[in-house]
Amino acid sequence: MFEYVFIVGLGAAIGSVIRYIATILLNRLFANHLIPVSTIIINVTGSFILGWLTNNLSNSHFAFILMSSIIGGYTTFSTYMNETVQLYRSNKIHALSYYLSTVVLGVLAATLGFYF
Repeated sequence: MFEYVFIVGLGAAIGSVIRYIATILLNRLFANHLIPVSTIIINVTGSFILGWLTNNLSNSHFAFILMSSIIGGYTTFSTYMNETVQLYRSNKIHALSYYLSTVVLGVLAATLGFYF
């Protein structure tokens, strides 16, 4: 049991580091946008990868660990929610467009990943 906890923690750390690096690079590319593009890209790519993994890996401990740790650490629901609230405080239209675009693109990405 402990070894699984350690592996999940290590995977989550790896996913978080990948997210951190991706956020830095994406923020450089998409500076001065009205909505947090980097978070959308990270969550949408994570949704695609999770859809692909769900369809292409067997229901094993390895698949669960990979999906819940690395992909869980890479994607960032809490940041998405916090950014939505912050945008809502300053511009309700930007907040709504950010919220809806992330949900729609995430579902489409997961679906594409599942069938890819």
